[in-house]
Amino acid sequence: MKTHRRTGIALIISFALILFAVTMASAETLYIKKSGTTLLAEATSSAKVVATLKAGTAVQVKSKSGKYYQVVASGSPAGWVYKFKLSAQAPAGASDDADLLGDLGGRQKVAARETGSSSSIRGLSPVSEQLAHKKGIPEESINAVKAMEKYTVPASELSSFLKEGKLGEYVQ
Repeated sequence: MKTHRRTGIALIISFALILFAVTMASAETLYIKKSGTTLLAEATSSAKVVATLKAGTAVQVKSKSGKYYQVVASGSPAGWVYKFKLSAQAPAGASDDADLLGDLGGRQKVAARETGSSSSIRGLSPVSEQLAHKKGIPEESINAVKAMEKYTVPASELSSFLKEGKLGEYVQ
């Protein structure tokens, strides 16, 4: 009887260890895209902020609820992050600059052709600037694009804009 009991306990412990190992192996690791990303107490944009994470912080995904992922980061409590603020790859260069397109829907790849002024949101490359001169685009228009490239939006203003417009993580 004692042998069966020991065997049963050993099997239960083995099963629990295997289950734990499988769970840990299947935990998805993602990375925070932008410094200042908020870790929320609940899966809603109006939840209490429990921590603020820096770009490149690795997080373990515990569960998903709509557009929010419950994550755990080293040194921070568990919390919820808007899914478009996460990336499968660690960001190459962490930047604290406001990234409107990233905040609205994650990093979007934009196919830009040098021949169309409306097809690019990246600003003027040297080739684009040469083409603009060839096409007779006024210098003041070229300088206006260069001025727009230098314009940045503070993170607090961007957050207020998204909240007021019910965009990004504030969509209901």
